[in-house]
Amino acid sequence: MHPRSLVALSLLLALGLLACAAPAARPEPTAPPVAAASPAAVSPTPASQAAPPERITVRYGYNPILPGAPAFLAQERGHFDEQGIEVEWTPFDSAALAVAPLSAGQLDVIPSVPGPSLFNALAREINMRAVAGQSLSGTVLLVRKELVDSGQVRALQDLRGRRVSFNVEGSPVDYTLRVAFQRVGMRLDEVEVQRVVNTDLAAALANAGTDAGVVPEPIPTLIETRGIGVRLGDVQELAGPQTGSFIVIGPSMMARPDAHTVRFLVGYLKGLRDYLASIQDGRVADPQAREIISKWTRIPVETIAQAAAPGAPADGRLDLDDLNRQQDFWEREGLVPIKADLARFVDYRYLEAALAQLR
Repeated sequence: MHPRSLVALSLLLALGLLACAAPAARPEPTAPPVAAASPAAVSPTPASQAAPPERITVRYGYNPILPGAPAFLAQERGHFDEQGIEVEWTPFDSAALAVAPLSAGQLDVIPSVPGPSLFNALAREINMRAVAGQSLSGTVLLVRKELVDSGQVRALQDLRGRRVSFNVEGSPVDYTLRVAFQRVGMRLDEVEVQRVVNTDLAAALANAGTDAGVVPEPIPTLIETRGIGVRLGDVQELAGPQTGSFIVIGPSMMARPDAHTVRFLVGYLKGLRDYLASIQDGRVADPQAREIISKWTRIPVETIAQAAAPGAPADGRLDLDDLNRQQDFWEREGLVPIKADLARFVDYRYLEAALAQLR
C-alpha cells in the first residue's frame, strides 16, 4: 500500500473510532415542566392515568462507537424527551474510563463491557447495576492479505508460530479469540501474542508488523476495502453468542426514585427498537439511522452501510448465564482472582417495568 494511503487510513480510524464525538444538539422539550409527582413504584402506571412526566436530567457517559446506536437514535428521535429526560452527554474513549466517575456519582448511567476489569471492580463491591443489554459481540479476525492469497493461512490452525494480536487484554474481542482458539484445540503459547489496539491494526498488517489480529466493526470493513487484510473464518461463530455491552446505573441513579430509571429505559428501548428495525441482512439499511450514527461516531455513512451491524437483544434483556460464563473463563485464565456475585449486579426490575409500558 502507498504510504500516503496508509497514513490516511490510520488517520481515518483514529478520528472515526476513538475521537470524542461532540454531543449532539438536544431536541427542544415538547411539553412544559410540571410539578413533580410523588416517586413512582417500579410497576408501571397506565398511560391514560399518568400525568405528564416531570423534567429530569440524566448524566450519561458514552463511547462514540457503533454499539451505542440505540442511545443515539433515542436522543435524535426524541424518545428521551418524550419521557421528560434531558440527557447530558459526556464522551469517553473507552467505556472502562467511565466506571470511576460513575462510582463517584459524577455520572448517572454508562455503557459497560464484560471483562476482568469490571468483574474485579464488582468483587470490590463497587455499587452499580446492569439494567439492560446494548449489543452482542461481533469480533472479526483479520489476516495479512498476502498470507491468505499465497495459501499460507487458510484456517486458525495455520496461525501456529505466527504473530497474532489479541487486542487489549481482557477486552470482549480478546475473549472471543481466546475461546475460538480453545474450540479448535489451540493454545496461546502456540502463537506470538501481541496487543495491537484497534486504530493501529491497519498499519501493523500493512507493515507486516503482525500477521493477524482481532477488532470490532467497522475496522474490518475499512481494512478489507483497502486490500490490507482478509477475514479468516468466523471466530465469533466459533465462540458463540456473546454479550458485548450493556447499560449500567451508578449510585446517584440508584438513589433516585425507581421511576427515573424506568423512564430512561423506556426511551432507550424505543431507540433500541428503531436500531433493530433499521437493520436488514446484517447491516444498517435505513439512511436516516446511518446519518444519526455517523453524527455521533464520526464514522462515514458509507462505512456504516458496509459494516456488519453489531446485534442486540431484541427485548434489551441481559443474559446473566453468559456473563457468568465470561467471568468463569477469566477466572480460569487467572485474571479474576475473586468472582463477583453477578446475580446482584444484574437487576431486571427496571427493564421489566419499562417493557410493560411499551406493550
